Amino acid sequence: MLNTKKIFSLLTLVLASFIISAQPFAAVVLNEKDALVAEIDSNTIKLRSKLYTYITPGDLNIHGFNVDDIPVYSDSAYAYRLSLLETEIPLEYNNQVRAYIELYANRKRKLVSKVLSTSKFYFPIFEEVFDREKIPMEFKYLAVIESALNQHAISPVGAAGLWQFMAPTGKMYGLRTDSYIDDRKDIVKSTEAAVKYFKNSYRLYGDWLLVIASYNCGPGNVSKAIRKSGGKRNIWEIMPYLPKETRGYVPAFIAAAYVMNYASEHNIYPSEVEMYYHLDTVIVDNSMSIDQLAIALNTTVEEIKQFNPSLKRGIIPFSTKGIVVTLPYHQAVRVGALKNDSNFNARVTNELIALNKQIKQSKNDKIIYKVKSGDQLVKIARKYDVSVTELKQWNKGKIKHNKVSRGQKIAIYPNRA
Repeated sequence: MLNTKKIFSLLTLVLASFIISAQPFAAVVLNEKDALVAEIDSNTIKLRSKLYTYITPGDLNIHGFNVDDIPVYSDSAYAYRLSLLETEIPLEYNNQVRAYIELYANRKRKLVSKVLSTSKFYFPIFEEVFDREKIPMEFKYLAVIESALNQHAISPVGAAGLWQFMAPTGKMYGLRTDSYIDDRKDIVKSTEAAVKYFKNSYRLYGDWLLVIASYNCGPGNVSKAIRKSGGKRNIWEIMPYLPKETRGYVPAFIAAAYVMNYASEHNIYPSEVEMYYHLDTVIVDNSMSIDQLAIALNTTVEEIKQFNPSLKRGIIPFSTKGIVVTLPYHQAVRVGALKNDSNFNARVTNELIALNKQIKQSKNDKIIYKVKSGDQLVKIARKYDVSVTELKQWNKGKIKHNKVSRGQKIAIYPNRA
């Protein structure tokens, strides 16, 4: 676990390299309907937030590109640049990798720009955990594929957080998911859980690229692919036997590693992010509401929730170990004083009694939604911040093959999610 008083800083990234051309590799065309490409598109939508504003590259444009320039490079340039990266995981170049490099560097440029910015906050946290647990640093690029470094991300099937854990899998690795807390959205806890998965999978396969594949499709599918290939344990040799989406997962991972290191060669630069440079974590020993904490700290509920997406309800619940809360540094130092304020604690107790009653009642609040023309189950789920799986559970027998029809009525319980 990171030090409770650890202060994280955003750093500036400057990248450089060279330009070559020619294309001996056969082209691979990525279909926009492919599951992995659709997931990348989804992450682009999720990152549209008031936190981000696109900026002029300024001093980062060391190659002198025009604003609209999209550089084109040869296979030999891509392969050479990958070979220069000092990595424990082999980053092989091929036509599949090229297809994903071009997806990121050409069609998803704004997404990459935003991820470059947020990586300055998240990557140091990942790296500290990886270093302690002896995990290759390249695994940080897996979170780029999974969530586009969006701590608040929720997939249509209910996977959540930076590392996109499903609730049952998260529970297996020690992540609390209940009415009050969703540790899948906690930066450190979810990263530590992902590391446990990586280590368990590595003990099974002894190969980091197979570990990455298993993170996408599960160890059962990887083991099945190994058997079908005649016992081979090379990711590229078992690739034809993996599920379709996973066949693009490892190439997308390698492409993410490439573009995060060579973005400026493609005229892509970090966006400006309105994020606090100094954050601190504090342990809250007693239950209190986020509303009351926000008033006491002279901040907003939205700001506390932004830094603490694992808090699901308006309450910081009681825990024998305390609940870790992330705050801007100047606010975190004031929390200690609140613990000794008897008037504040009395107000907190009274409010919690009322809030707990409200939460118990709201869990049964039901919305009957009438499907409109053009509606899709995924869009409805996102609108109410629930998962497709939950919609299907609440409407057993009424939703088949993830399809709904115009005029159909479905039940939604947004406060149970």
